Amino acid sequence: MKSNKVILENSLAHVKSLFESNKTDKLSYHNYEHTHTVYEQASNIVDSEESLSENEKLCIQLAAVFHDAAYHMGNENHEENGASIAKEFLSQEGFDSNQLALIDRLIMSTKMGHDPIDLLERIMKDADLSHLGSPAYLETTYVDLLTEINEYHKPPCSGEHWLQMCIAFFKKQKYHTTYAKEQYGYQKNVNLEKLKNMRKSAENSDSQEKQSHSKKNKKKAKETKSKLPEKGVETMFRVSLRNHLSLSQIADNKANTLISVNAIIISIVLSAMFPKMDTNPYLIYPGLALLIFSIITIIISILSTIPKTTHGSLSRKEVEEKKGNLIFFGNFHNMSLEDYEWGISELMKDSDYLYKTLSRDLYFLGKVLNRKYVLLRYSYYIFVIGLCISIFLFLLSVRNLMV
Repeated sequence: MKSNKVILENSLAHVKSLFESNKTDKLSYHNYEHTHTVYEQASNIVDSEESLSENEKLCIQLAAVFHDAAYHMGNENHEENGASIAKEFLSQEGFDSNQLALIDRLIMSTKMGHDPIDLLERIMKDADLSHLGSPAYLETTYVDLLTEINEYHKPPCSGEHWLQMCIAFFKKQKYHTTYAKEQYGYQKNVNLEKLKNMRKSAENSDSQEKQSHSKKNKKKAKETKSKLPEKGVETMFRVSLRNHLSLSQIADNKANTLISVNAIIISIVLSAMFPKMDTNPYLIYPGLALLIFSIITIIISILSTIPKTTHGSLSRKEVEEKKGNLIFFGNFHNMSLEDYEWGISELMKDSDYLYKTLSRDLYFLGKVLNRKYVLLRYSYYIFVIGLCISIFLFLLSVRNLMV
């Protein structure tokens, strides 16, 4: 069976394709972004639990990947449908009936009102409810969930009723694992207090204040709409940077593979072929060709992985002029802590400067990636050409020997 990492990557890609091929504007919350967030939180929790086996960790992560995979088909029985999708896909990946049954059970444990019966279900439940302890809960989840619910349910849920539902839900839910309690528990209580304060403000206002509040809500809704593109931009940067880092890791893995394969070839040529060349002179030219091309391939592969840094220091003048990239370590590793903290504070104050910095980071990551892949392409070309030339010289030498 494939490695756990490959299986998880394939599963995430499969679920992502399901959401993209069945794209609907109704899913403002239960979309691929939510799925990936739950997967990341589940991964963090399982890494903190030393008692879990590798198989149990993998099953929890896969259950997180597939738990909302069928939401595009409707919210009714989406857990059962998601479990079916997981079973169909993972059967092809070589999973046995015991693994599939465990993943099915973990997906079903995310149902509303289900009480987890063991550690695995508690981890799954905590990962699925990690959004309750998010600092951005009121700005993202609270709004996105209400928007999604109103798409599916008519008449739409009022803001007051939704606020009461959220408070009741917060009070009912609790985190089970030590990691979730430490990482999400405090912020969950903060979010609950904010919801309660929102309800108190609504209850204490008179009719005139309610009218004023209604106008403010309309204005706030318009402002929220106007900010949607900003959220989209942040998602774009997050996804693009993650993809660039993944591509960089893939390039490094390919370079390591080329280096390892050619190192093995060189050791075989030196240990097996060269000692026999005095009695088998027809091996000299193919052996030398194979050795030379393997060495060249290794050198180019190593060049593709050599890191490059810059001077490591940005002056205050450069920061004030919005130059440089403070989020790349190569630009600040020689700065003093005081200057760096000041620069970061300036960066956070100016959204335009922040986005320009992210753009620069993305651009130069692309430049580095281009260099890596160009050198890797040359390495593969040289490796294949070297093999072909070595085989051709060997066949030619054998033919001349026979003649």
